[in-house]
Amino acid sequence: MALRLRSARAADAAEIAALHLASWRDVYRGLLEDAFLDGPAEGLIRQYWREALAVRRRSGVVLLATAGGDSVGFIAVWRDGPTAFIDNLHVRPGMRGAGIGRALLGMALGRMQGQGCTEVALVCLAGNAGGLRFYRELGAEIGPEEEGETFGQRVIERRCTWDRLQDLLAAVSRAKVR
Repeated sequence: MALRLRSARAADAAEIAALHLASWRDVYRGLLEDAFLDGPAEGLIRQYWREALAVRRRSGVVLLATAGGDSVGFIAVWRDGPTAFIDNLHVRPGMRGAGIGRALLGMALGRMQGQGCTEVALVCLAGNAGGLRFYRELGAEIGPEEEGETFGQRVIERRCTWDRLQDLLAAVSRAKVR
């Protein structure tokens, strides 16, 4: 599989929203209400990406991964002072474990390091065992469960952090594809 990574453009909003929704419906079923995932989530996610890609209000990077002409994943990382905050990292269901997430992390964090970021953080739903395992394997310090909210849905989440961005970059480059 020839993987291509590029900066996302406003014209990619619908494709990114579709990837985001497919990933949520695959991983978050049972963690978020089915009625939400099958109903309003689609419109909310589409609106979010239309706005996020139309006018970049935050410093950061959004990358889209394609293979064989198909979109297979994306990442959005925003700068918050010295922290590169990973807002979203999604890989098309059925394609996880092929190195797409690691490739997206590597390129995005390299760019964030160039913007002066020195540490990394993200929030993962506590019930997302695969996501937490992935971040743990990459050296994340995983915090305790806390209540949170996403698109009006109450969730239990865990904060994942890396004190040194360069340590995560090194882990991404060493990680083996399953």
